[in-house]
Amino acid sequence: MEMTPETIKALLDAFDRSDWREMVVTVGDDRLHVSRDPLSEFSLQAHGAPPAAVSAGPGGSGAGPVAAGDPPPLPVAEASSGAVPPTAPPAEEPVQGTKIESPSVGLFWRAPAPGAAPFVEVGQKVAAGETVAIVEVMKLMNHVASPVDGVVTAILVENGAAVEFGQTIVVVDPEG
Repeated sequence: MEMTPETIKALLDAFDRSDWREMVVTVGDDRLHVSRDPLSEFSLQAHGAPPAAVSAGPGGSGAGPVAAGDPPPLPVAEASSGAVPPTAPPAEEPVQGTKIESPSVGLFWRAPAPGAAPFVEVGQKVAAGETVAIVEVMKLMNHVASPVDGVVTAILVENGAAVEFGQTIVVVDPEG
């Protein structure tokens, strides 16, 4: 067995359907820990403190990273790689421009931190390699960069929304 995004999604789906309070799955160097209790004894022992940020699943708010000391929404999910179940179908995609896709399932963030200015806005010029968003996968922040110079023509995902692997999240017009 390998800890692929599909395997993790299946494990999270099974956990959501169960009445379990907590689940820990270890495969090789990968570990998936999911708890309905954000201050579970396992989580506190493993990390020495309450989690500073959480990933939203069913019942979670999807509101974004939470400051230390704030009560996080349920459930809490941690792993070295992972998936977050989608909360909405992908938005309709415009045809013109270079489509920038999500590198994995996770949560879409427009800014580097809560309250910070977004990386990009519609109509803004971007350079190839410039960060346009973050996709968070189990507390790992994956910066998503524009592959081309151009103008942002669309941001197709709401801040904090779940995204799927390969889902178009931003469109850049290289001719703009």
